[in-house]
Amino acid sequence: MDSRLTAAVAVVVGVAVAALGAIRYLSAGAPPPFDPFATGIFVVGTGVLLVVAGGLAFANALDHLALRAATGVGAVTLLLAAFSPGSLRFGGVFWLALVAFALVGAGAYRTVDASRAA
Repeated sequence: MDSRLTAAVAVVVGVAVAALGAIRYLSAGAPPPFDPFATGIFVVGTGVLLVVAGGLAFANALDHLALRAATGVGAVTLLLAAFSPGSLRFGGVFWLALVAFALVGAGAYRTVDASRAA
């Protein structure tokens, strides 16, 4: 796969995750308890991290396993937020959103690190 295509997919998935997270969890119509808001912060943060990693990878023509893995986790997060938004705050706890944020964050860190070395 072309390195710029991988990075472009990461950016598109990241934008979609951030936008859907903001709509589902942070909008004025979202339920008032704290947990959905915290879930929204992690989901939107996941999208932003993926956009940054994808943008840097696109600029430097990088394509590596960490970016692909982060994009995959971001895509799963997008699907969960779209079709089963309650699953990211299973049992009222935002642990799954936190896990997605951590995994995408690790992939984004590796991408940023690789882009500095390039």
